[in-house]
Amino acid sequence: MNTALIRFAVVAAFALLGSPAMRAQTLNFLVDINTATLAAQDGANAPFYLDFDFNYGNSSLAGNTATLYDFALTGGGAVGSAVTNGSATGSIGSTVTLTASAADPINELYQQFSAGTTDIQFRASITERGPDIGVPSEFSVSILDDSLGVPAQLFTTAPDTASLVTLDLNSANTIGNVDAYTSVSSADGNIAVTGVAASIRPVPEASATAALLGGALASLAICARRLGLSATA
Repeated sequence: MNTALIRFAVVAAFALLGSPAMRAQTLNFLVDINTATLAAQDGANAPFYLDFDFNYGNSSLAGNTATLYDFALTGGGAVGSAVTNGSATGSIGSTVTLTASAADPINELYQQFSAGTTDIQFRASITERGPDIGVPSEFSVSILDDSLGVPAQLFTTAPDTASLVTLDLNSANTIGNVDAYTSVSSADGNIAVTGVAASIRPVPEASATAALLGGALASLAICARRLGLSATA
């Protein structure tokens, strides 16, 4: 039996699992935005829009993709077509995709939803590839109104004063790194808009480690088959 070959395969498998350059995952979560107070408090500034931004952080970072799907708008629905910038494609009536990379550093999609919508839910699946250095790429979700004459973000309790959901990407992120906030006022600051609030819930997700382990075990199986063939030759 070629024990040297087996040792090499085992070492290679564990190196694959432990290599920082290969660290990656897909973070999955559900976003729920309560919009029940929006029309009552900010109705004069309708229409309203759901807005997604995915901005590239640093030229040494890998590109990442946010896929948003399973949209459910209680009491309303999507209106018209989405407005997009950069790599953003899709519709809140189906699926939205944004990829943040050196080629497309600024990416945005926003689309109107009917004023009677009382709740918005969707699932997010975001790739997170290393290396984890420099300024992180950021994914964010906002609600826009028309109080400035153009679609603009409601003021919120977020550090950037404009987002309802934020995530700074890192390959070691958990759902605890997805931050949710509450509205404060209309985009022009003239009307108090409270109660438009985001919450985050987990959804089942595949483990990146399990995927790598599966690849490592497959490599070992190939080596074992080759050893078996050599032994019978």
